[in-house]
Amino acid sequence: MERHSRGKGKKKLLGSHQKCWIWGRNAVMETLQAGRWPIVDLYVSRLLPQECLDQIGALCARAGLVPVIEDPEVLAQLCHTTEHQGYLARMTDFPYADATQVLTSLPGDPFCVILDGIQDPFNFGAIIRSAEVFGAHAIFIGETGQVGVTSMVVRSSAGAVNRIPIARVPDLEVWAGELKARSLRIVAASEKATAKLMDNDFSAGSAIVIGNEGVGPRSGLLSQCDSVVKIPQVGHIGSLNAAVAAGIFFYEVRRQRS
Repeated sequence: MERHSRGKGKKKLLGSHQKCWIWGRNAVMETLQAGRWPIVDLYVSRLLPQECLDQIGALCARAGLVPVIEDPEVLAQLCHTTEHQGYLARMTDFPYADATQVLTSLPGDPFCVILDGIQDPFNFGAIIRSAEVFGAHAIFIGETGQVGVTSMVVRSSAGAVNRIPIARVPDLEVWAGELKARSLRIVAASEKATAKLMDNDFSAGSAIVIGNEGVGPRSGLLSQCDSVVKIPQVGHIGSLNAAVAAGIFFYEVRRQRS
């Protein structure tokens, strides 16, 4: 494995100097293995086990990338954290999927996710991770009013951003109509609903709507929904964190389909 070499060509980065880095074993290795998202520079700690360095070398050879082996302190200086676990990558802009292409490639009875104004990058990343774990086929987000895929989102998703198509659309209400035209049932999560999550049938094509952490799905999007359901609760707190609620919804879809 080469000691000092990097990716070639000048590319648009994910963000400013501090915001263009992703780090941690899961985030970096998932990105390398998926091979969808171009890496500009890859740094690894010389203290990693040889088998890890060999694995990285093989993946980089496939990607036409040569990693830089450095002391862990150098990686910490670059990303301003000691939590890099020996893996650090400087990234290009995230390659969002084309929504129309995603729609035409969906399998029969697809399971999709619509996110309406998720603001917290850790919530967004956790939702992506749960969606991938429970077998969602695609995630659709708005072009405005929604956090995009950032370094923090990548880390909180444990690299799952590389494993599920994430597409941006100009108008989620219009897009919900497109999904309904493809025979998907649109089901929104809301603590204000009267119907219960478990009473809804997710065996056919479905799209789960998870709304903004503070106000939930917007009224215009709710008007496109076939059902609005809630997670039954017995405690005193009025609602669940958006990412936790999303994980419960996704699990119920997978439970019914299993």
